Amino acid sequence: MYKQLFVLFTVLITMYSCTDGGKESYQDITLEALSGLKSSKYELSSEAIRGQIKQLVKSETSSSAAIKYVCDYYKADKPLVWIDRHGIDSRADTLLAFISKVEEMGFKKELFRVDQIEEDLEKVKSLSFDGASNSANKVLARLEYNLSRAFMRYSSGQNFGFVNPALIINREPENNSDTAKMLYKHQFDIKMEHATDSFYNKALQLASKGDLGKFLHDIQPKRKLYDKLLARLNSGKLSESEWYTTLCNMERCRWNEKMIEDNYKKYVFVNIPAFMLWAVDGNEVLPMRICCGAVKTKTPLLSSEIVRMELNPNWNVPSSIAKGIAGSVGYMTRNNMFIYDVNKGRLPASGASRERILSGKQRIVQNGGPGNSLGRIVFRFQNNFSVYLHHTSSPWHFQSTNRAVSHGCVRVEKPYELAVFLLKDKDENLAKKIKYSMTYSMKKDSEGNPIPSSVAKDSLVKEVSVVPHVPVFLSYYTLYPDNSGNLVSYPDVYGYDKRIIEQLKPYAKRR
Repeated sequence: MYKQLFVLFTVLITMYSCTDGGKESYQDITLEALSGLKSSKYELSSEAIRGQIKQLVKSETSSSAAIKYVCDYYKADKPLVWIDRHGIDSRADTLLAFISKVEEMGFKKELFRVDQIEEDLEKVKSLSFDGASNSANKVLARLEYNLSRAFMRYSSGQNFGFVNPALIINREPENNSDTAKMLYKHQFDIKMEHATDSFYNKALQLASKGDLGKFLHDIQPKRKLYDKLLARLNSGKLSESEWYTTLCNMERCRWNEKMIEDNYKKYVFVNIPAFMLWAVDGNEVLPMRICCGAVKTKTPLLSSEIVRMELNPNWNVPSSIAKGIAGSVGYMTRNNMFIYDVNKGRLPASGASRERILSGKQRIVQNGGPGNSLGRIVFRFQNNFSVYLHHTSSPWHFQSTNRAVSHGCVRVEKPYELAVFLLKDKDENLAKKIKYSMTYSMKKDSEGNPIPSSVAKDSLVKEVSVVPHVPVFLSYYTLYPDNSGNLVSYPDVYGYDKRIIEQLKPYAKRR
């Protein structure tokens, strides 16, 4: 027996190798070598290992998609990932090097069973098996299952996020007393990638055969902001509230959005909590204040591309506003509004029918020009909410601290400057036309239509295409760098931080 142990230890010691991080590994602890030892605690059985794994699957309490995939994988008796006849190699050390740092990310190590993995790897290294709960079969089964469990939870979380923002943000009840059915506001419409079976399959293949270290490095959050937030989280200078706010914004950086500003040289970025817009073109930045949706009429979170600018646009009054002014002919007349009827076409305000407006057979339209709620220019981009960036007839709101005042659209403080920014070629003649079109006075004809006052038609422009299209992001960060790169804290105006933190708290651990 002692001779067999000596031979096994000789094999183990000579076959250890360094990991990606330079740590000692547990490479090539062979199952044949263990099987050769004439002791029940060293007896190995593939059937027994699989049976122990299935017991672990049965006792699993997590409902996360990543861990469910792991459970289904082992239920189907698919090949073991981490152990084979050659034992456990440096891949276990590579994974451990990443998951052992989860507390720096703000998460509990228990979430990834780090301590149990470390303990069991040490048992394999030192052959500390017994005939009960720490038999070779049980230890190897725990390692196989816990390594896969930790790997899937970590890789899917870091690559796609540990919480699903659409499920959190889009679960705000809609105020609708006319139905017993629960309705929800749709406020998060950012196109995202999520972990799928294809991702999980690829991940396990790489874990068993590929470059695991490279894969784990590549799935780290892509946003430049993440590293700043990670350093802040571990600064040791934060209050509990500040720490959780940092954790929350780190989670936002993990969400695998199909469009992110870091991938573009030229883009428009709106941060709702900051009430600010930054138009970025390389190192040139045009900042301006914005007004966004009020708490009851929140601006949705989305990404798109600005495709055109419209000068002096008509405003189709949203139904949420129209139902409040449907019977106010005097108000509509004073505010240069008319009625569009699906059967009769354009009608003066006096032709309004409250019943037809509420049924959608008529809509209220405000003529473009001075006094129009959209101001003198609107910046259009495709989205599911009919929201856009635009000028405003109420510029005094930009002087307020809390600028959540609109019905969902984003009002911009410097519309002309933004228009020039969007032009590919800074055509001075076109820029002059845009400026003139935004400022000339207007008269009304006999039907109330705005007409130019002593102006040459060729001095006006009605629409300008934005070519190439410019990405636009309506985002929500309560911690975001200023122009000097310093992180600035902003109020959680819509309460989204509170909801995300509530989901993260069970897994969070302050250092």
